[in-house]
Amino acid sequence: MGCGGVASARDVIEMMIAGATAVQVGSMNLKNPYICKEIIEQLPIEMQQLGIQSLSEIIGIAQKK
Repeated sequence: MGCGGVASARDVIEMMIAGATAVQVGSMNLKNPYICKEIIEQLPIEMQQLGIQSLSEIIGIAQKK
C-alpha cells in the first residue's frame, strides 16, 4: 500500500509504478475534505495523458527493469 504524501492523481500513479496495489490518502483529508473525490475525478485524465489504459498495467513497472 502506498501512503505518505498522496495529494494528486499523479501521486497515485507514481506509487503504483513503484509497486503499490492500493493507495491511502491521509492527512490531505484534513486540509481538503474533497481530495479523494478530486483524485478519483483526475485519475482518468492523468492516465489518458500518460497513455495508461489500466492501472493494473503499471503496478510495479519500476521494479521490472
